[in-house]
Amino acid sequence: MSKDALDKLRRRIEEMDVALLKLLNERAGVSLEIGKLKAESGLGVYDPDREESIFEYLARDNQGPLNTSEINRIFSEIISISRRLQSTGSEPQAKSTAGGHTSALSGSTSVYGILGNPVAQSMSPLMHNVAFRHLDIDAIYLPFEVEDLQGAIAGMRALRIKGASVTHPFKTEVFGLIDEIDDTAEKIGAVNTLIFEKGRIRGTNTDWVGAVRYLKTLLQIEGHKFVVLGAGGAARAVVFGVTSQGGEAIVVNRSEEKGRALAEEFDCAFVPFSEVESARGDCLVNTTPVGMYPKEDEMPVPKGVLGAYKAVADVIYNPLKTMLLREAEGAGCRVASGFEMFVFQGIEQFKIWTGKEPPVELMRNIVLERLQTS
Repeated sequence: MSKDALDKLRRRIEEMDVALLKLLNERAGVSLEIGKLKAESGLGVYDPDREESIFEYLARDNQGPLNTSEINRIFSEIISISRRLQSTGSEPQAKSTAGGHTSALSGSTSVYGILGNPVAQSMSPLMHNVAFRHLDIDAIYLPFEVEDLQGAIAGMRALRIKGASVTHPFKTEVFGLIDEIDDTAEKIGAVNTLIFEKGRIRGTNTDWVGAVRYLKTLLQIEGHKFVVLGAGGAARAVVFGVTSQGGEAIVVNRSEEKGRALAEEFDCAFVPFSEVESARGDCLVNTTPVGMYPKEDEMPVPKGVLGAYKAVADVIYNPLKTMLLREAEGAGCRVASGFEMFVFQGIEQFKIWTGKEPPVELMRNIVLERLQTS
């Protein structure tokens, strides 16, 4: 090939790049308009049916030479950017600083908090406080690093705390210290939310709601198979959420005893980790800590299994995008970070405590910004 011919082809590429840039910016403008219309109509940004239909018509109309995996990888990023732009158009700015409490506290200020150890790294105060301020609710959410859970619960009861989140390592220990546990928390085997009412404390679980909502950003749950890695508390929430929504769960775990016990409890299949490559499903969900900071270069499954899935989700949100999710994107999968599950479970808590619709995109964006800059 002559140099002139090569230069001519490169000029064509440059012209195409400029044309693509123009189209992408036009698409971004439309996304902003969609965000405004959704806000006016009271609709959420996430529309999993619509997103799934995009991948379907792209696969149908693609004539190559790009393959379906490459197309999915490109448009996964475009759709992610579109969500962010729609969020920008759908939510007003916060009325206070990033999660800080700027209103004057008084004797009538409602107090909420999170019980755990450690809790210094928790994003919950940031997320709930910005929502309180946005809705002009006289309330504050505080982190409580607890050594004595029984003493902490007694103290919160005496101080008439309005509600609390429960995190590691107290989600099961709290069972014997409160007055009532609802059927959902009982079934999952963990409490992550406390409601203080008329001197009584009721426990429930919103982790499963977070799991359902974040999986629905990838695909519909009903009629699809979800291969769940792990058998701990997060796995229980995911399996409960999937099966309660008409999906099928397959448990994969290193400890066969724990994995089989979870699978039998929820009447679903079990596959030993040594046979993970034989597991077949639409979505792979990692609920193990493999890949979490500081061991960010680890993956819970071999890279080669990822191409068998349409979507991959990870409950880890530090790092925001684990090696598992990066490799899954490279294999053409749609992906979802654990921060989505975290935000959605917190949104459900806020609804339970206040009876109000929270500013979903504001809560999501404030957490995302902190994770991206931390």
